[in-house]
Amino acid sequence: MDEGLLGVCIGEKRRIVVPPHLGYGEEGRGNIPGSAVLVFDIHVIDFHNPSDSISITSHYKPPDCSVLSKKGDYLKYHYNASLLDGTLLDSTWNLGKTYNIVLGSGQVVLGMDMGLREMCVGEKRTVIIPPHLGYGEAGVDGEVPGSAVLVFDIELLELVAGLPEGYMFIWNGEVSPNLFEEIDKDGNGEVLLEEFSEYIHAQVASGKGKLAPGFDAELIVKNMFTNQDRNGDGKVTAEEFKLKDQEAKHDEL
Repeated sequence: MDEGLLGVCIGEKRRIVVPPHLGYGEEGRGNIPGSAVLVFDIHVIDFHNPSDSISITSHYKPPDCSVLSKKGDYLKYHYNASLLDGTLLDSTWNLGKTYNIVLGSGQVVLGMDMGLREMCVGEKRTVIIPPHLGYGEAGVDGEVPGSAVLVFDIELLELVAGLPEGYMFIWNGEVSPNLFEEIDKDGNGEVLLEEFSEYIHAQVASGKGKLAPGFDAELIVKNMFTNQDRNGDGKVTAEEFKLKDQEAKHDEL
């Protein structure tokens, strides 16, 4: 049977005659007698190979399609998700709201993450995702059948550029040489989370700094503060305070 299925195409019907030495041999098995010649009439419904990648077909690109999506970008898009036979699984258009993700952050199945790469705002494309890059053999109970090939019709509506890999905050210009003093408004030599948060948000609001899009801003700031509070006492001193990488073009607290 393994040899008889080689070279078939989807939708093909064929008869496979299997001699005993390529079937169940002289002993047989269960209700199959020994030395039986087996006849299989088969109809190939679908197949996939673990080496298969996704398939992308672009249906429309706007005249200006120079800014392309990449890892770390925050995307808002619409999609229709269906099976190969046209069965509709889900649709953001029907829900009346976009689906929003940070590309490359594991928020969607790998095949969808791959299918959203190098896409510009306004572009429309169809992405076909094989099972091993979708929901696998298990599927999603009550929603996606096992070993399903997924078809996504996608329209990208918005793209917010992400930050360099490994950064959750960057400066959009030169960093003040008196940064700690600027944050420490009361001049007591200690910075609390409230002071730190107020300063960072002020920099973002003025365009001097940028937080990674698509993530909880308060959580990012809290993590930044925790990284600076090296002894864990709830406050940052001038001795503790330093930039992530003094040699980098964009520094992160």
